[in-house]
Amino acid sequence: MFKKDNYTMEIFNVFSKAECVDVLNQYNKNLKENVFYKDANIDCSKFKYIKKINNCIEVYKKEYPAINLTASKWRLDRLTFKAFLNGKNFAPWHSEHSMSYPHRMLALQIYLTNHNCGTEFFSKKIIKSEMGKVLLFPAYFTHTHRGQSCPEKKDRYIITGYWLFYEKGKKENVAHASST
Repeated sequence: MFKKDNYTMEIFNVFSKAECVDVLNQYNKNLKENVFYKDANIDCSKFKYIKKINNCIEVYKKEYPAINLTASKWRLDRLTFKAFLNGKNFAPWHSEHSMSYPHRMLALQIYLTNHNCGTEFFSKKIIKSEMGKVLLFPAYFTHTHRGQSCPEKKDRYIITGYWLFYEKGKKENVAHASST
C-alpha cells in the first residue's frame, strides 16, 4: 500500500520488524561521528534487501512515468545507515541536490524505527517515522525538508539513499536547432 502527493511517495510495510532489526544489528556498529548523527555506508551491491528498494522505485516509476523521460541515465548509487541518538535530528532545512551533490535526482528514506516525529517538508507536510516505511521524493528545492526531533528523546534509525545521474543519455546528444 502506498500514499502519494506532489511527487512524494510513502510505501508502507516494505520492511518487516524482523528485517528492520536485522539491518539495525548489522549496521549499528563502527559508526562514524557526524554533526547531527552517526553513520555507516552501505554497499548497494551487497545490501541483502536491495530487491525491496528496486521494487519501490518500480512503483514510483509507474505512478510518475515522466521520471523515465529524463535526458540522462540514472541509478541508485548510495545508501547510508544513520543513527540519530538521544533524540537528535538533522534540523537545518535542506534539499538533497546542491553544488556538492549536483547529480542527485531522487531521494530515499527507509524508516527503521517508530517515533512520534518524522520528516518535515517546507510545504508543511510531515511524513511520520514508521518502522518499515519507504519514502521517495525528488532531490530538488521543491522538496526542501528537515528531520524533526523525537519528543521522547529516543534513538532514531533510518537509511538514506539517492538515485544519481551517471551517464549522458541519447537525448542530451541531440543538436538543438535555433530559430532566427
